[in-house]
Amino acid sequence: MKKLIFMLLLTSGVYAQQQVFNVQRYCIDEKPFKKGSCDSVGNEYSFVFLDEKKKKVVFFLTDLKFEYQITGFKKDANNIYYTLANNTSIVEMKISNGKRNIEFNGPDRRVFLTVGRSTKL
Repeated sequence: MKKLIFMLLLTSGVYAQQQVFNVQRYCIDEKPFKKGSCDSVGNEYSFVFLDEKKKKVVFFLTDLKFEYQITGFKKDANNIYYTLANNTSIVEMKISNGKRNIEFNGPDRRVFLTVGRSTKL
């Protein structure tokens, strides 16, 4: 019984660790939105830090930094959805189950990210 409890505590700690997504390519679509269209495309220095335990997301896009608090969460068969908020906006973040694509959908901008391997800190 002690082993079972120890294993449960150990695995829950592993899943609650911070994840780092290395962005390989980004596509930014500004309003008015056009499906499949990108106003800006690049592969410069960009990362997404997701910390479910602290309910925090930090997104570095080239020289910009966005910080959000996770206010909601839901999961379906193909994606994980997070509702994010900061002082200026509310954004939905969608991560594919394969963790290869991340989308930030806001009122004025959509950011599509192709990411490399996720790591845990």
